[in-house]
Amino acid sequence: MRTEELISSLAAEAGPATPFLSPVRRALLWSVVAAVCVGLGVLHFGVRGDEMSSWYRLGFTLRLILLVSTMWLAVVAAFRLSVPGEDLRAWARWWPLVTLAVLVLLVTADVAIEAAAGELGSPMRAWRCVRKMSFVGAFPAVVAIFLIQRAQAMEPKWAVLLGVLAAGAAGAITSEIACPIHAPIHVLLWHVMPVALSAVLGVTLGMLFSTRRVSRRGLARRAR
Repeated sequence: MRTEELISSLAAEAGPATPFLSPVRRALLWSVVAAVCVGLGVLHFGVRGDEMSSWYRLGFTLRLILLVSTMWLAVVAAFRLSVPGEDLRAWARWWPLVTLAVLVLLVTADVAIEAAAGELGSPMRAWRCVRKMSFVGAFPAVVAIFLIQRAQAMEPKWAVLLGVLAAGAAGAITSEIACPIHAPIHVLLWHVMPVALSAVLGVTLGMLFSTRRVSRRGLARRAR
């Protein structure tokens, strides 16, 4: 069979390609999944007793705003990095980490103020808050990684890092809503720092997926 005939045959057998959703639409779809997980987490773990009055506390409101901002910016950047040729400036991927850093600084300042006033309190071992975060964030993390891998991300390290970070922020939202302890040292150690650790986990997973991708390319070249 000649080359022209082969091309014609393949073109005749090829079906219509299904286009991927845009990064923003995929981010919205993922956000719906994350919101459902947060809702299920709140239903399971309950709501803090002072929930109504907490909304009038500036620190609590700012933390929620920063967590939601981190989650949204991270998942949008992750999915934009999954699209070949999508224009994403280098600094844009840093915005989720910037909002996370602002959150850490905000809570650290609260801890310093409480310490200066002699009301720091006990850090309290609160693995339950980590359990809440893991319970809620696990499925959104899996969904984010699946969508990133399915799109064959050009920069898997960054894409997976941001996807896992978004899932960690979703889990922390549940901890903020469900946990009855509002001492700054507790919030810093058991609500905020686990989000930062999720970014570290994202780096590890991103490197793993990147290494696997390079290995597959090497095997494909050898097969040729």
